[in-house]
Amino acid sequence: MQHEINFEVIKSLDDFFYSKKFISLAIGPVGSTKTTAGIMKILHHAALMAPCKDGIRRSRAIWVRNTREQLRDTSIPDFLKWVPDGIMGVFLKTEYKFVIKVGDIECEVLFRGLDDANDVRRLLSLQASFFVFDEFREIHPDIYNAAQGRIGRYPDKMMNGVGCQTDEGEPNMHLWGMTNPPDMDTFWETLLTEPPDNVHVTIQPSGLAPEADWTKFLPDDYYDNLAHGKTEDWIDVYIHAEFGKSLSGQPVFRSFDRSVHASTKELTPMYSDDPLLIGVDAGLTPAAVIGQVAYDGRLVVYDSLISDGMGALRFVRERLKPLLANKFPGRSTLVIIDPAAFQRAQTDERTVADIYKAEGFLIKPAKTNSVAARIAAVEKYLTRVVDGKYSFVVDSNSANSLVQALAGKYRYKINTKGARDEKPEKSHPWSDVADAFQYMCLHADGGETFGTASWGAQRKEITRVSAGGWT
Repeated sequence: MQHEINFEVIKSLDDFFYSKKFISLAIGPVGSTKTTAGIMKILHHAALMAPCKDGIRRSRAIWVRNTREQLRDTSIPDFLKWVPDGIMGVFLKTEYKFVIKVGDIECEVLFRGLDDANDVRRLLSLQASFFVFDEFREIHPDIYNAAQGRIGRYPDKMMNGVGCQTDEGEPNMHLWGMTNPPDMDTFWETLLTEPPDNVHVTIQPSGLAPEADWTKFLPDDYYDNLAHGKTEDWIDVYIHAEFGKSLSGQPVFRSFDRSVHASTKELTPMYSDDPLLIGVDAGLTPAAVIGQVAYDGRLVVYDSLISDGMGALRFVRERLKPLLANKFPGRSTLVIIDPAAFQRAQTDERTVADIYKAEGFLIKPAKTNSVAARIAAVEKYLTRVVDGKYSFVVDSNSANSLVQALAGKYRYKINTKGARDEKPEKSHPWSDVADAFQYMCLHADGGETFGTASWGAQRKEITRVSAGGWT
């Protein structure tokens, strides 16, 4: 008996499903078909494995969940829904193992819970083709690291002559993981926001965003109903796909949403005579954010810089000017700087503003240093919609430090009574880059470029956007 699988790779998981990297991870809201995509990746890659000497394409996948109960109640039923017992193979209940047999494909899928000491011990001695971590935020990083050493061992070269490879000779050994977002300040949050070169990360949009392309498979008003009676923190994680709150504090900019504000594609400056805006925090650890106001009033950030152990002069000469020369050659700039930069220190006759002027920058102080006003200026850009699109976008690769600050690294400290402080904590480098961005937003929100002509008067001059730019 043949079984037809009607599976559709949705756009928000397309990169995850087709990623060929050693490790591919997906995070998203509850109900966003992440688990289904993980099941289908097993079938997809099992079919790609080079055949053994007897013509059978053998592979072995290890499906890992934090507990056996979670496997029994959730993971295995989900798997059997797509890969029926007795039709696409045989499920050996006592062994927690499904043997897929379809045509020339034979793939063992072993389900392992980490609450069983014997399972953990066997897990770390298995020879596998693939590992699948279901809700990996619940799994200890040591297991994640150890599992990588067990991948690519089955089939070996004695069985098929090439080991874990496709017919085309490409590596076919992988670790895949699916989860709701983990908490901030954890191993997993760091891995997802700063992945190594061999790790691909897909972050799905909020379940309430227009880009939530899986909602057609869900009941009407699924997320609206789900949100009733839930805390804001719960909604952030399970509906909006945002990292959970840190025990260390509360994010300042809860309106920031990676799925709508952060671009995974490179953003390039528009063709225009208008200057690049450079927001600068002039403290002991300088930071800068480089952006531009678009023709329709939206704010786009192309890059961010943070520093450690250098003053203003070294920062300008060793970090800022080389970046501008290499990435934005020939572009005029306007530095919007912390008003405190115009104050002389007791140990130096020159102000930070004097240093920037001496290095050839046109500078202008931010119109206020009020924390409340600065935060309000950022919130305007995070929440404002222009022609159906949010009025702020940031290059998540080049300006990753700013993305992390906006996503929760820049936060209010929670005191011993459980209440938050009135002002965000000064936490290098997140507060530094956040401050630089706030100065930029204060200026951009004032409708200025060089501070002499309104943006509205100049926007008519701009007629095009660079081909590789943002839309």
